[in-house]
Amino acid sequence: MLAVSACLFASLAAAQSSSSFPELPINSKTMRVQQQADEVYERTDYERSFFIYRNELVPIGDKYGQYMVGFMNLAGKGVTEDPVTASAWYRLAAERGTKEFVRVRDQLMVTLDDVQRAESDRQFIELRKQYGDLVLLAKAIREDYEELRSRTGSRLSADSSPVSVVEMNSTGVARSGSEYYSRIERQMKTRIEYLVKHAEIGIIDLESDNIDIDSIERRVATHLSQID
Repeated sequence: MLAVSACLFASLAAAQSSSSFPELPINSKTMRVQQQADEVYERTDYERSFFIYRNELVPIGDKYGQYMVGFMNLAGKGVTEDPVTASAWYRLAAERGTKEFVRVRDQLMVTLDDVQRAESDRQFIELRKQYGDLVLLAKAIREDYEELRSRTGSRLSADSSPVSVVEMNSTGVARSGSEYYSRIERQMKTRIEYLVKHAEIGIIDLESDNIDIDSIERRVATHLSQID
């Protein structure tokens, strides 16, 4: 269970990119940090690699980084060996249902006794409140909401905004303000739909003018305080 190779590093890092988790893609900077941490790990500088995984990848919701923190806790590399803490990190890494992470989570969870499982529950809840997908998604929804409000300072409807924005996309083609804000609005709706499905937070009016961001965040917090 403890053996890790460069090939496994690569496959696990890539695994999260196929998730249905909306609009928080792995960018080139994240991939560079992953590669740096892996190279440091392969040089057996475990304390340094653990620091990178824990402090640079975990906070941005990188599932591979969260898995590696769990693995290093399990193996006692760069940190004191602790299978219970490892299990909590594995559970966090697996929250998108990525099969590779689910498999290692389940393999470890069945080795825990009732007391250890209860402690794993406690640690997992705390980790999920800080670094879980739904927390990151609620934050992203608020950012979308504030960006849409910035057009007029009040209502969000695209038709009401006199603001003109020119955004250059990845192909170098300019987008109009209407296109830009329409994309933000679609993005926010997709994120909210994911929250509704995965946090079971009830029916939410998806019309952007009627969205209650504070209510969404409260419902997410309530959901994250419980174990499924």
